[in-house]
Amino acid sequence: MQTSEQWFQHMNLEQKIGQMICVRASRFEDSVRSSLSSGRIGTVGSVLLLHKFEQLNGLVDTVNDYLGQSQIPLLLFSDAERGLRHNLKVGTSFPSMMALGASGSSELAYRMGLAIGKEARAVGFGMISNPVLDVNSNPDNPIISTRAISDRTDVVIELGAAYVQGMQEAGVIPNGKHFPGHGDTKIDSHVSMPIVERDFDHLMNVELRPFRELIKRGMMGIMTAHILYPALLAEGEPLVPATLSRSVMTGLLREQFGFTGLIVSDSLTMKSIKMQYGIEKAAVMAVQAGNDIILQDYQSDPEITFHAIMNAVRSGELSLELIDTAVKRILDVKERFGLLENKPIQLEEAEQLLGSDEHIELAKEIASRSITALESANLPIQPDACSKVLVIASRSKDEGKEVEDMGTRISGKAAYLHRSCLRYGAETDLLVIDELPDERDFAAVTEAIGSAAYDHVIYAAFIRVISYKEGSGMLPPGQLQMIERIREGHPDFVLLVLGSPYILRKIERQRNVICTYDDCDYSIDAAVDALFGAKKARGKLPVDVNEDYMFGYGL
Repeated sequence: MQTSEQWFQHMNLEQKIGQMICVRASRFEDSVRSSLSSGRIGTVGSVLLLHKFEQLNGLVDTVNDYLGQSQIPLLLFSDAERGLRHNLKVGTSFPSMMALGASGSSELAYRMGLAIGKEARAVGFGMISNPVLDVNSNPDNPIISTRAISDRTDVVIELGAAYVQGMQEAGVIPNGKHFPGHGDTKIDSHVSMPIVERDFDHLMNVELRPFRELIKRGMMGIMTAHILYPALLAEGEPLVPATLSRSVMTGLLREQFGFTGLIVSDSLTMKSIKMQYGIEKAAVMAVQAGNDIILQDYQSDPEITFHAIMNAVRSGELSLELIDTAVKRILDVKERFGLLENKPIQLEEAEQLLGSDEHIELAKEIASRSITALESANLPIQPDACSKVLVIASRSKDEGKEVEDMGTRISGKAAYLHRSCLRYGAETDLLVIDELPDERDFAAVTEAIGSAAYDHVIYAAFIRVISYKEGSGMLPPGQLQMIERIREGHPDFVLLVLGSPYILRKIERQRNVICTYDDCDYSIDAAVDALFGAKKARGKLPVDVNEDYMFGYGL
């Protein structure tokens, strides 16, 4: 096997530039295949693979096809914040990072990082865009929310470090994100550019500290944030987001923090970058700032990005020394993680690891440890042959769609929740309403709870983080009104929060509340287990919600 230095010495300029671009353009696969065969692609993102298969063997065949065509050691990249299954239809589905935070367990964090890393390597992926190291200090944050571990810096550091340790032991490069921090924003950077007006000392003590500390502990990958931090920019530097700032990426991250791993830009498809700077200029500015790998705009032919950087080198706008330094670093990190060979994936090994019993049990344990009971005046429910239960849940128009630029899919979970409740024997009905309930929904709910037919009523609030969506991470006003309508007709109903606990800031204090931080199957089952008394809710809030529900609270 060749060393990183030997690979570098044999590369031409085109191949070096290819190492710095993560190609994700699913609509331009002919261009991708041509570039693979010429060695002009160094990293392929899972966005390119989303539509290509339904089963594990299809993924393995496609990955092996790419590896076989590539003339240079190929790096495969995916988000996989909650496991590969949320991006690639295969593998284990894990609860959210905030659910992990609610468990309070660094041991579970380590095992989760290790499990996701093992599954990733089993199908050829050497880089995963996780963990989220943002300190979610703004409850109105529409795009981080339950993707974050906590709003406490120390908790983010403790669990984040354990997670990174597990992932790197599995041979996967992590992307701690989003440097310098996306937790103190109230704007989705997919839509427009947030500005964080905190002073330098605050940023160093809160947002930046998880990154600084994990760098000391050996974290080898970081993803950037498309956010403007005036306090971090050099005097006289233009007002540019962190991703495009040399003083932030090189001066602060490289020189001051001593980071020697890979800097990966967040997606250059995001409107906060693409609409303001354009595809070509943004790519060149990202390289100038010090990014090693840029996530190419998946809506355009990757040749556009490639030629923009190539032309900038030829014109002298980008120095060859800058390119060489980045490429040597990429190859060195690939060598450290055993990623300098295009070894074909073994289907049998992948079948044994992905969705293994061990990993499923781990996901179930994280879910069980995270379930947080905030109110329990009438819990647990005591089902019997005579009792009747009504489950009211919402259906979103987003279900069945992919979350744009986050590489995950949204699944409807109302039916699964209903089936989970049926495990406890009580006669249980399901009433599905629209995410934006209309008068028919209100009439149906009013009739159902007013009939006195039901001994127990459960309202499931699904709160999902979805890029580009207005109201992401929040509960629509109509559902807030629906909760009040249900409370008036059935005061002892159970509010089941399947997602962000922050919605409780908008709701009058209820008598029975359980929070899961996620709506994966294992979180739903664990919540139902707690509802019916089969297991105790052991989770503690990893964030401040309001004066009633502070960090560490949980019955």
